[in-house]
Amino acid sequence: MKKILIFLMIIGMGVSNVNAQKNWTFGLNGGIPVGDVEEAYSFHASADVAYRIDILKLLDIGATAGYAHYFGKSFDVESLQFEAEDLQFIPLAGTARLRILSLLFVGTDLGYAIGVGSDSDGGFYVRPQIGVNLGLVNVLASYSNISNDGANIASINAGVEVKF
Repeated sequence: MKKILIFLMIIGMGVSNVNAQKNWTFGLNGGIPVGDVEEAYSFHASADVAYRIDILKLLDIGATAGYAHYFGKSFDVESLQFEAEDLQFIPLAGTARLRILSLLFVGTDLGYAIGVGSDSDGGFYVRPQIGVNLGLVNVLASYSNISNDGANIASINAGVEVKF
């Protein structure tokens, strides 16, 4: 009986250690459109889920998927007024982060954003980021860019991630 209890304690410690690594994150981001889309879009909001594994104690790599929404607005071209339709995307990407000291990290997501809706063509997706690790929460700043046929749909963002 004593051996069984010790065995169960060792397994329990191993399982709790695996759960403590918090490989999953859920993030919410908001930002200001820039570049080609700053005239026609007022705000960018996105949510994502990522899974990363620790490599070399400094580098995390994994995959991420999410939803990004650019909110259209009215804008003028010469004397004509136009209403931009909202753009929606589902970014699917590989992700990597390099830890600097114990609090800071830099990283990037790299992949493809699938366009959702008639006005949203997909394109190459990149999202470099810098952040602060606050334990169960990360606070980060990022630049998000979807490139398609020479046009760039981009934004500068601030966000928060929760580890689980």
